[in-house]
Amino acid sequence: MKMNDSIPPTGSRTFEEHLQIELPKLSRREAQIAQYMLLNMDALSFETGVSLASKVGVSEITVSRFLRRLGYEGMRGLKRELHQQILNRDPVEDVPAELDVPRPFTEILNYELDALQDVFRQCASPMWIRLVRTIADADRVYVTGFQTVRGIAEDCARRLALARNDVQFISVHDSMLTEWLLSEEQSAKQANECLILIDVVNYAREAPILAKLCNESNRDLIIVTDETCHWAKNYTDLIIHASTRSGLFLESMVAMTAALNLLVHAVAEQDSEALEARINSWKVAAKTLNLF
Repeated sequence: MKMNDSIPPTGSRTFEEHLQIELPKLSRREAQIAQYMLLNMDALSFETGVSLASKVGVSEITVSRFLRRLGYEGMRGLKRELHQQILNRDPVEDVPAELDVPRPFTEILNYELDALQDVFRQCASPMWIRLVRTIADADRVYVTGFQTVRGIAEDCARRLALARNDVQFISVHDSMLTEWLLSEEQSAKQANECLILIDVVNYAREAPILAKLCNESNRDLIIVTDETCHWAKNYTDLIIHASTRSGLFLESMVAMTAALNLLVHAVAEQDSEALEARINSWKVAAKTLNLF
């Protein structure tokens, strides 16, 4: 790439804003780097060209060319700007005193609040509208999650099943994807199905494999993941990123649980009349079985 093709430095814009503006114009590999940077903005000051390339899965030369395209002299030039942005930014508001949160947990609470706000911001995007319609319009919806998030994936499937028909939790290892086996008649027409895949660091080995299988079988794919995931973009543009890093011993599920709750609510709102009839029918069945 010629140097006169480079993008002018950010000027009054922040580096994050600069990346957001340029993202649609980037090549696939450049977009992978940009996506990783956007999801790990706070950690960029600790990266090198080598470490960044390794985490994104591209060559160091690709990272170097990308930074030159953005108008920076390598990671050193980018770090200088990030440092200047830190010096110029407004102070972060602390947790309101009336909440009376014990001192060791105030920083964690601030992280959680920021993560929740980010999830709600994503709900206002055009992507969110397409994502919800994809789930609402599908003939069948599958939900899966791995390791530490399997529990909230199963919970999401149960809640979503109250909002619409034909929702099923799948476990790749338990069922070996027998749910995806189609009859000859079904195979003759394109399946109008979607998969909601939930995964966080350390990502399950089978997560990208299942995403690829989903693409190959013409099923729509929705990925709900954490802030460090850069591979999801390779398989779908219907992605919810929920921050899980708040300083706790294990990853926090606060923002991710909120994202899934909002997702179920949004799908339920697509047809309020049908939902009311569905809930009434469910209540009759539950009462007959003496569940509550």
